[in-house]
Amino acid sequence: MNTTNQPQTSKGILRNLTIIHMAFCTSIFLFGIVVLYVTKNQFMNFTDTEDRLFYVVPVLAIVGPLVSQYLFKKTIFKAHSKSSLMEKLMHYQSSKLIQIALIEGPALLGIVGFLTTSNQYYLIFSAALLIYLVSLRPTPSDIRPNLNFNAEQEREFRDLTRK
Repeated sequence: MNTTNQPQTSKGILRNLTIIHMAFCTSIFLFGIVVLYVTKNQFMNFTDTEDRLFYVVPVLAIVGPLVSQYLFKKTIFKAHSKSSLMEKLMHYQSSKLIQIALIEGPALLGIVGFLTTSNQYYLIFSAALLIYLVSLRPTPSDIRPNLNFNAEQEREFRDLTRK
């Protein structure tokens, strides 16, 4: 069996990032469905101020996406100085993975909050974060403005996304 490490291609980076994004979204969705199915005596309570998660989940549901957006913009700016399309795409991939992870964490915490308390209040935040995460799907039209391509890189990227 040949197990040599082959260099990643630009098209491979885009495909892998799309697959990883879909896996993150699917894992949140499936975990939520399973927990929803196994949790008994579910209720909706907006006034359970004794539970610490009652405050932690909404705060993280707001702070997570804000921090993820800030870090994404901060780290993607560093990609502008890269000379090749491949370097820019690799930097984009790293930045996007950080962004996705900072949204997935609070979403999973909301599901765990529901699992431990049976309060559907937490699922509201997880569902909202999942919808937001789905909207962050990496597409060529999202990548172009973020990476500040020069003319040669733009042509190479256009050729890459047509195939």
